[in-house]
Amino acid sequence: MNSETARIVASDMTWADKIRALDAAGHSRAEIQKLLGKRYQHVRNVLEGDKFGRRSRTPAAIPEYEAPPEHGGVAEPMQTFGGVHRLTVEADGSIRLPAAAQAVLGLRPGSVLIAELGEDRLVILNAGAAMARVDALMAPFRWQGGPLASDELIAERRAEAARESDA
Repeated sequence: MNSETARIVASDMTWADKIRALDAAGHSRAEIQKLLGKRYQHVRNVLEGDKFGRRSRTPAAIPEYEAPPEHGGVAEPMQTFGGVHRLTVEADGSIRLPAAAQAVLGLRPGSVLIAELGEDRLVILNAGAAMARVDALMAPFRWQGGPLASDELIAERRAEAARESDA
């Protein structure tokens, strides 16, 4: 077993992703079945299912795939389906965002994100989107024209001071 095959077999990828990765590396279905200790039918179902519309998720087919050095070069390939990304929470609680999401959100290392926690979802916003949301929330409280209360108070105090100085 070569080092790439051993890396795939030992990785924390899903079984289906391991099957796809080993297939992309040129292994036969029988070899994949033996390497993973899975039934031949399982291997066949994954590979045949991909022919019927499921997108391949092997590392070679994913431009965002790169193994982070802190994980010893082993990473689960990014899985994306119609703009929905499958992310993995690491042991330290971190989440790796795919390169495509980082590009759309305009993120660079050190960028700040805002997360909105819902009942069953977490929505991640870049700073611009978060400010737009705050602006929308504050819209009913914005000054709509007319005199400001502070200007009225200052005018009253000045008039009162003028009356006192004349007296």
